[in-house]
Amino acid sequence: MAKDIGIDLGTSTTNIYVKDKGIVLSEPSVVAINTNTGKPVAVGTAAERMVGRTPPSITTIRPVRKGAIADFETAEFMLRYFLTKACGLSIKFGTTRMILSVPTKISEVEQLAVLEAAKSSCKKPAKALPRLIEEPLASAIGAELPLSADSAEGSMIIDIGGGTTEVAVISMGSIIVCDSVTVGGEDFDTQVINYMRNEHNLLIGEETAENVKIKAGCVFPQAQERSIDVYGRDMITGLPGNVRVFSSELIDPFKDTAIQIVECVKGVLDGLPPEISADIVRNGITMAGGGSLLTGLSEFMRTETNVPVKVVEGAQYATANGIGRCLSDLALRQLINSGRA
Repeated sequence: MAKDIGIDLGTSTTNIYVKDKGIVLSEPSVVAINTNTGKPVAVGTAAERMVGRTPPSITTIRPVRKGAIADFETAEFMLRYFLTKACGLSIKFGTTRMILSVPTKISEVEQLAVLEAAKSSCKKPAKALPRLIEEPLASAIGAELPLSADSAEGSMIIDIGGGTTEVAVISMGSIIVCDSVTVGGEDFDTQVINYMRNEHNLLIGEETAENVKIKAGCVFPQAQERSIDVYGRDMITGLPGNVRVFSSELIDPFKDTAIQIVECVKGVLDGLPPEISADIVRNGITMAGGGSLLTGLSEFMRTETNVPVKVVEGAQYATANGIGRCLSDLALRQLINSGRA
């Protein structure tokens, strides 16, 4: 029996969509490896809990970096683990049809690496039929933007992932102009780490930085101030320490990354046909991806572009949901640009 699967293989998170079931798995794209044996000891959520806490014999790896596979063998193992966990034994038998999302600027070699990793993750690679879809197109489908070939109205989507931000304008079911920048949610985490070190002499890890970003991070002034107690190691005493950080403190540290995203958006807007520009002003810009959930980012985008901005509901799952819709809708599936390897 054939299995239809959608895979959003992200830098930070991998989401798996199974036809008629929806998103069945959403876990961090992390693998913990025993450096003595070279064998994986944990994958996904279990591996992420080890980040910054492992003994010398174990290292944690993110096999997908900036939207591309950086470690093929580890990515293949991670995919196989996730697929087995999501689909059980059924992934081992019959034909497996897959649609995987990739960045718009991914090279042909990187496309082949994704397709090969998808095939190799199945017990019977010869029966695996993977195809690729561009991330902003999948996100636009998940956001239910007008995408039919009969619709000449222009729409803009900004998909902010962990390592990349994809910006695209879509009309008549096709991307008419797009661009991307290799910054995303993880860069905001890095800004938190740098700020705590430089301003508070406190060393913190990736997990703590992400927690600070989620609970107190801010890019645009808000009516209600938020705060969080941050724990780490005091750089002066070498002892454990903590400090309370307020959301208003993080506006300036986050500006550099936010401005890079805005400049990418402005670059796409610049030079658009007047009618498409008018469509976008009327309909606004749609933001998707987990990075779009950062407090104040949509307001910052609106003030910088002078265009209405909305964040799609379930933004972190927009790409996976878009792939899922392609699995069930032949007309949408025909929008996919890249075929099987």
